[in-house]
Amino acid sequence: MVTAAAGLLVLALLGQPGRTYYWRDAGGQTHVTNTPPPPDAEILEPPPPPAVEPGRPHRVQPVRQSQNPGYRHVVLNPVQKQAWEALDQHLIKARTAGDQRTLEAVTDSLIHDCLWGSGLWAMPLAPLLALALMGLLGWWLALGLNSSLRLPLVGGFLVLGLALGHLLLNVFLYHPQSVRLQQNLELLELHMGGRVPRPERHTLMQQHYQALEQAAEPTQAPWRFPREVRALREAMKQVMVDP
Repeated sequence: MVTAAAGLLVLALLGQPGRTYYWRDAGGQTHVTNTPPPPDAEILEPPPPPAVEPGRPHRVQPVRQSQNPGYRHVVLNPVQKQAWEALDQHLIKARTAGDQRTLEAVTDSLIHDCLWGSGLWAMPLAPLLALALMGLLGWWLALGLNSSLRLPLVGGFLVLGLALGHLLLNVFLYHPQSVRLQQNLELLELHMGGRVPRPERHTLMQQHYQALEQAAEPTQAPWRFPREVRALREAMKQVMVDP
């Protein structure tokens, strides 16, 4: 439970998943859990992730850019900055104890939230809805036509539905996921428990980020993006365990 809470602390502040509760007990201690808080708890609202939703009116603070010139400029508000630093301290303890399981669990939790948090879990329905809508439209238009023309018309609209669904999938799911993964995993690279990836490790991760961004383009096959996500996950775990 301690491991899960440490990972969820950052996740709740970067993008609230539906399974996470952020609350304060009667003694003033803050908790992040995946079970409902007690009745006397004060429910807290975590701020939205600035890396995913830029332009929000937050007071922000820079993230150790000067000490790590190989990383892009990233800003956090004070609460989010505190959350990342708390995770950094937790990972220091895990490294000291040789707890590889915690290192991997935090990585998995962050990647899962980047993929499906903030309502992204519902986006895979968009291609199915587009296909169903175009199929129904084609069937409706074909009602008044000769039977020999109905099948080609309905088939053509189904093809259009597939194309529209693929476009929706890339624009409203793959692209946001790519942005969230790249920006938040770069932050994780800077808060890995007192360690920073070696230059060759950082270069490897940059290559995975670029491959993921390219896979999110509408011109790419729909199965390429999930494949790049799996590769990115494994690479990030290796970097986390052996920076």
